[in-house]
Amino acid sequence: MFTTITKHKTTSMATSSRFSSIVQLTDLDDFINPSQECIKPAKTANVKQVTSAGSAKIQIGDDGIYTQINKEGQPEKLEKAQITLNDCLACSGCITSAESVLIGQQNHTEFLKLCKEIQLSSESRVYDKIVVGLSSQPILSFANKFQVSPIEARAKLSALFRQLGAAKVFDVESFADMCLVECGHDFVQRFREKSTNATSVPVLASACPGWICYAEKTHGSWILPHISEVKSPQQIAATFIKDLLPNELQTDASRLAVVMIMPCFDKKLEASRSDFLREDQQTKDVDFVITPVEIEQILEELDVEFTDLDSSHVDHLSKAEIPTWNIPSGSGSGGYAEHVLRFAAKELYDVTLEHITFQPVKNSDIREAFLEMDGQQVLSVAICNGFRNIQNLVQKMKRKKRTYDYVEVMACPSGCLNGGAQLRLESNETKILLSNLEILHTKIEKHDIDETKADDLSHAWLGKSSIEERLKRLRTNYHAVQKSTNALTVKW
Repeated sequence: MFTTITKHKTTSMATSSRFSSIVQLTDLDDFINPSQECIKPAKTANVKQVTSAGSAKIQIGDDGIYTQINKEGQPEKLEKAQITLNDCLACSGCITSAESVLIGQQNHTEFLKLCKEIQLSSESRVYDKIVVGLSSQPILSFANKFQVSPIEARAKLSALFRQLGAAKVFDVESFADMCLVECGHDFVQRFREKSTNATSVPVLASACPGWICYAEKTHGSWILPHISEVKSPQQIAATFIKDLLPNELQTDASRLAVVMIMPCFDKKLEASRSDFLREDQQTKDVDFVITPVEIEQILEELDVEFTDLDSSHVDHLSKAEIPTWNIPSGSGSGGYAEHVLRFAAKELYDVTLEHITFQPVKNSDIREAFLEMDGQQVLSVAICNGFRNIQNLVQKMKRKKRTYDYVEVMACPSGCLNGGAQLRLESNETKILLSNLEILHTKIEKHDIDETKADDLSHAWLGKSSIEERLKRLRTNYHAVQKSTNALTVKW
């Protein structure tokens, strides 16, 4: 199969939804930066050359050698580059709102291989135990496709991963409270510093790795000070699990495989960041990220129908927890903007907000909410989904136009419910699919963030840790990345 990727189009002799084994981009009507041309040729069968307006011509010989014809008409041999998940998006040219990236690691095949090695107690196995984290968006995706309740879909997914050998299965939302509490404190601290620090606000959420890649590799150092340093629930959950569970499971953190079930491939990129590598143990916090489309592939290979799966419980972080499933109130992407507004209103102005309504601005993917006192707007937050809206937000910031105090930023249009690896139905238009997922999202019991409960969990985890150690566990850093102008070759 031949696939050529440019920023404007994808040409392929075959189309597949098996994102783990192909190079594919989706939603190319929502690309980032039209001024940057890039060409990424993959293995070729028939096509001998690819051109792109404004770019040099690349010829691909029968021997697989890539040659660039420069402006003088002379051939120049291109050096092949191995692309890993850390390198992906380094050219800043093919980032899309529902990206499908060059996936060579963390795929479902490697995960099944891991499960088999553990079940057979293979001497060559790298891991001894598996712990799985389920996020709500994939659960809703399966509930929608197979017409079962979210609770039933959750129980079946738990059963599937236990069948594959998982020692524990948690809800990622169990850790979201710690993340949101930290986001609230981070925002309030920055808001109080805004008179002396020009980059303290607006604060931009950091939970979406697609947005982070775009910010780091397209806008660089000027925007990074605005981005919250709080880790995403995925990374906080993984850090917690590898800190606390090895003793209970009688293994080492380096031999405990943490597997996160997430709605998009971007989360694989997040898991692969060097910032989340445990240098002392040479292991990552998150070892695998598996998506709904990959779970379908797993079921196909096991020859099991999702509806035929048994039901199983989901583990809780403490025995004191009530065995019910609920998630933070707010958007289907995690409720960051709603929590920050509610927390800041109470902390800064002693105002308790019972109900928060976000009003759409120019489209449903940019919504805003405010706190007013004595006729004056004192706090403003927004939800900004999709790269078109993100670009508008960034341009306003560049022009020093006032935007908001806090923005929940997600790369995918409609946010995480519409993640690039969620299950799609041929009979459903995108709007109908999203409407169904939003309805299912409303059926899950919601809760306002209980800071005392989150603090208790944090204390049980971090104990008497120093402030520096606490920040190391709950926060991270971002890095401006030099843009690459070289053509990249994918070698599988």
